[in-house]
Amino acid sequence: PHTELEVTSSSVVETDKPEPPSKPISWEELAAEAVRDKFDEVLTPTHYTPISRRLERVGRRIIKENGPADAVIAAARWAHSELKYVPGTTGVHSSGLDALREGKGVCQDFAHLTLVLLRGMGIPARYVSGYLHPNRKAVVGDTVDGQSHAWIQAWTGSWWNYDPTNDSEINEQYISVGVGRNYADVTPLKGIYSGEGSTDLDVVVEITRLA
Repeated sequence: PHTELEVTSSSVVETDKPEPPSKPISWEELAAEAVRDKFDEVLTPTHYTPISRRLERVGRRIIKENGPADAVIAAARWAHSELKYVPGTTGVHSSGLDALREGKGVCQDFAHLTLVLLRGMGIPARYVSGYLHPNRKAVVGDTVDGQSHAWIQAWTGSWWNYDPTNDSEINEQYISVGVGRNYADVTPLKGIYSGEGSTDLDVVVEITRLA
């Protein structure tokens, strides 16, 4: 029997600003059977990213005005405009549409909502789980409170990243831990609790710039 379980993880990682996406493909190429078969897993709806008729209509409007690469940014900006960042308003089981109904959520919800829109447009898209250093000009050696974070990857000829929560491309402040179809594929910590009584979870993220 115990009253507390503490898990500590420490890593040294090297980050860099990602290369811009390669020459994008067309909507016709995205719709090819070979492409849809290859990326079926990240085009199929899930619990967190269900089908939405409303978002399909939004997607059709975006397609009319943009090529696939620009459509990714337009989709992320639409999600960014529809949700207000409010911690505690959704839970780990909330879908992107749950957050849309509330009009607020956290980074997980911004990512899921964007994924619903992208997959509805036929763009392969993945959920990225990781961490974010809050200060781009941090002093070397200073330890600061970091943030658990989530963003998306889209495939428009190659995989590239975008952050719907901050409506921005990612840079060396982002630390990618894993990619999957949605949050459930890349949870930071997973386990089963058995017993009586209530539980509380507390998470601390500390990041130190080394160079």
